[in-house]
Amino acid sequence: MNKMIGFSLMVGIGSTLVLDIWGVLLFKMKGITPTNWGMVGRWLMGLRQGEWVATQQNVQSPSLIEKISGWSFHYLVGIAYAVILVLAWGTPFIQSPTLLPIILVGIVLSTFAGLMLFMPAMGVGFCGRKIPNQGNALLMMIIAHTVFALGQYIFALLYASG
Repeated sequence: MNKMIGFSLMVGIGSTLVLDIWGVLLFKMKGITPTNWGMVGRWLMGLRQGEWVATQQNVQSPSLIEKISGWSFHYLVGIAYAVILVLAWGTPFIQSPTLLPIILVGIVLSTFAGLMLFMPAMGVGFCGRKIPNQGNALLMMIIAHTVFALGQYIFALLYASG
């Protein structure tokens, strides 16, 4: 159990950090704005009032608690994907990680979850259909989730070697 917790924390936090560094690099080099996790926190806060879909009506900057909630959610989701790896492929995966599970969880599952759950919840429609230049946004999402999966693999290998 301790190995599963350690693995999940290291791989989840590490790969999410890799994704965030990728986002910063994209912003610095290409001007592509990263996800506003404060707005995600605002959506999370709205769930308590039964607001399942974020509206874009509140244009105020997210509050500190919304930012903390959004960023915490972001890292908890990264940890959850690491937990899924162990639950689906068993504890031997911790000692000997392989690439196929990482691809299935880190790229496929996380991309589909983003397209079919996260985007609709954030008010941009199923598969981001309300986003201007939807094709480019989808491509960037697949690239970002591939970077996330590479982070998962790197941190899984580091954990296995330690």
